[in-house]
Amino acid sequence: MSPLNLTFDSPAAAELESDAAFWRIYALSFPSGEREPAAAILATVKNGAGFAVRARAAGVTVGLACAHILHDPHALFLVYLAVTPEMRSGGVGTALFSRAWDTAALSRAGTAAPCEGAVWEVEIPELAANPTEGAQRRRRLAFFGRLGAHLLPQPYLQPAIDGIAPVPMRLMYRPAPGGSWPDTPKTAALVRAIYFQKYGAINGITDAALEDLLRRVPPA
Repeated sequence: MSPLNLTFDSPAAAELESDAAFWRIYALSFPSGEREPAAAILATVKNGAGFAVRARAAGVTVGLACAHILHDPHALFLVYLAVTPEMRSGGVGTALFSRAWDTAALSRAGTAAPCEGAVWEVEIPELAANPTEGAQRRRRLAFFGRLGAHLLPQPYLQPAIDGIAPVPMRLMYRPAPGGSWPDTPKTAALVRAIYFQKYGAINGITDAALEDLLRRVPPA
């Protein structure tokens, strides 16, 4: 058991698919326009392109992290991180982030190209629909900031995973211990990796649509 009296695991796709609490937290935590189909998460786990981490209390899932392993540059793309509302602000999110990072770093341990850092999408507070949502977004930014992450200057659009429209977001990054922050070329490479290795390969978004997004959002 962890100091939080939780256990953590990375289940296979079949077990994950049947975990009703996992999918309940997922549905409650993200707006529909930012929620990819469950099939995409399950495919990532099934084909080894990434993994899911569960935080569990008494055998029931209370938090989740979904991640994709990027190659060239080698990095953890944290796709989702969420905790059931009644257990937020208790350290569960931090523990999930650490577990996801350790899992990704271990996957590259001993190779010539170790995991260089972690990157993820965050919502823009100024684009929130109302003050309450804006405050929630700022709290998320503050949470990740306490983990040692910073916003990257590169403008960013999340591809249209709901099939309707891309979503303006920002990227946050935390380098590996002793690592460096990505410069403009490395940031551009991270965006291309997120687009084509994750959203193209897993979500089925076409190369043409992704190239169009890159043209619409020039480097910083």
